[in-house]
This record gives sequence, C-alpha cells and structure tokens, in this order.
Amino acid sequence: MNVREEILREKIDPFLTMERLSAVAQLALAETGDGAAKLKVETVKVLSGGCWNRVIGLSFSSGQPQIVCKISPVEKDEKIIREYKVLGYFASHTAMPVPRPLLIDTSGRLLPGTLLVMTRLPGVVLHRVFGLLTREMVDWLTDQIAVQLIELHKERSSGFGGVEAGEYSRCQSWADFWLPRFDAVFAEVSASRLVSTDMLSQIERVRPRLAPALDIGRRSTLTHYDIWSGNVMVDFEGSGYPGRPFISGYIDIPGYWADYARELSFMEMFGLGNDRFYDRYWSAFPGDEAFEVRKNIYNLKMHLKHITMYPDQAYYREGAEACLGFIQRIL
Repeated sequence: MNVREEILREKIDPFLTMERLSAVAQLALAETGDGAAKLKVETVKVLSGGCWNRVIGLSFSSGQPQIVCKISPVEKDEKIIREYKVLGYFASHTAMPVPRPLLIDTSGRLLPGTLLVMTRLPGVVLHRVFGLLTREMVDWLTDQIAVQLIELHKERSSGFGGVEAGEYSRCQSWADFWLPRFDAVFAEVSASRLVSTDMLSQIERVRPRLAPALDIGRRSTLTHYDIWSGNVMVDFEGSGYPGRPFISGYIDIPGYWADYARELSFMEMFGLGNDRFYDRYWSAFPGDEAFEVRKNIYNLKMHLKHITMYPDQAYYREGAEACLGFIQRIL
C-alpha cells in the first residue's frame, strides 16, 4: 500500500457511512428536486482512478442517476476546487460530454477535507476494456473521439492558461506558460539520477532553442489536456447501434487554453492519436509545419516525467531519447 492510500484509509474511509453519504447526496441533488430529500444510498463502490483522492460511486434504490464523490484529505484542496470550476466551464460552454458538477464543499462538515460531487458518466474507462475490443470497435471509437475533439478545438481564444480564469489573467506567450512546466520536470529527473549525465547535458544544450520553437503567437485552443484511455468513458448500451460501443464522456479534465499540438502529442504517446484519428483531424484543421517538432518537445517532457514514475520501464527512456534526437536534428 502506498503512503497516500494509507492517508485515505485513515482520514477518509471511516467517515464514509451510509448516513453521511445519503446526506451528501441529498444536498448535492437538492436543486434537481425529484425527491432528493428522501434519497438513500443503496450501494457504494470505490472507483478506479483514485490514486490521490478517494473516488466513490453512489447508487440509489429510487432509480436516481448515480453520482460520484471525489474526496481529498487536504482541506480546501485547490486542485479539487479548480476541477469543480473546470467541469462547470466544460459543461456550460462545450458539447463535450463531461460529468456535471453538483457540489463543492470545503467546510469539512459533510466529509473530512475537500469534497466534489458530480454526475456519473455511464460505462467504464476505455483502458479497462481496450484489449477486448475488435478492430472495428476501435475504429468506431476513434472516429467518435476525433469528431468530439474537432468540435472542442474549434473554440479559440487569446492567451494561455486555465479555462476558469479570465483572458486578462492568462500568459500571452505559450512558451511562458509551458516551459516552466518543462523545467520543473527536468529538475525532478535530474535530482532522481535516473537519467545519464550525458543525456541531461544534451537537454540543457537544446533548452535555449525551445522557446523560439514554441512561438505560436497569442491564439490558443480550448483543450481537455489529458486525453488518454484512462480518462475516456465507454458505454456498450444506448448507442443505437447494437454491438457498438460509444464514447459516453471524458473525465479528469485539466482544461487549458493551449497549443492544440500539446493535446495531440499526449494522445499519440498513449495510443489514441493513431493514423485514423489524424486523417479525421487534419481533414478539419490544416496542419502546420512546426507541429512535429513541438510534438516531440512536449513528449520529451512527458517521457522524462514518466521515467521518474516508472523507472524500470524502457518505453519511456527510449521515447525520451527518440524525442531528443528529433529535436536536435530539427533545431
């Protein structure tokens, strides 16, 4: 058991009684009416994806749609508070299917720490069933993701930063927003001693050339910013096409006005940005000549980060070397 799980078991789990959770559900669903005051939780299920917070699904005997509680042991957890705001923005400003935020509570009176309550999307996360899908099913889902992402990326603005913040508070340069994140990961991997000094030196030499390569002007794209199979929900019922799964929604949304290439690079690194996806995406948006180099810059950071998380997996070391080599050749 990791340290975080021990904290969750100690500080959160003893308070997850049916009585308390029923009170949470009644309060969260009060605005929807439909007998919310009489709701009683029937089942509680710990959901996957709760590495840092306790994430549970609640269902009711009344047939009321299920809801999800994400609970952080940290008081006034800024990440949970921000997630509530981001979900609200996506739910009200985009057509992307996302959980609808119902309640944020930082008082500690309902449950310890910080509590976010949201609707539960139907189905399961894609990575749990990916190996069970036929080629036709994968193509069908890929097409849906492409269509939904194209619609999201039609939303453009000026400046770079969180969707919950006003345009006036954003970074006017994409490099100013993104490069501090690169530098933080580089410092982390340097301190870990998991990467050779030669590779670290090569990255240091190429670092001054990254800012000009990331100069994309002031125009930004609305992005989910973390689309991989663990954050995509798939349902096998209700699609209208028997035997065909459909994308029921997206979860764990960082939500940034960003470079569209950052979104696509992450998807490609984790298997969702395949050739079929790109065929659909490029038919809607013209690609730019600097896309490949920016993609490799972003994935260099991501590979370095994952080396610190999974030091025994060769995939991330080989990926970092390949990205660095491409950057050196182009820049």
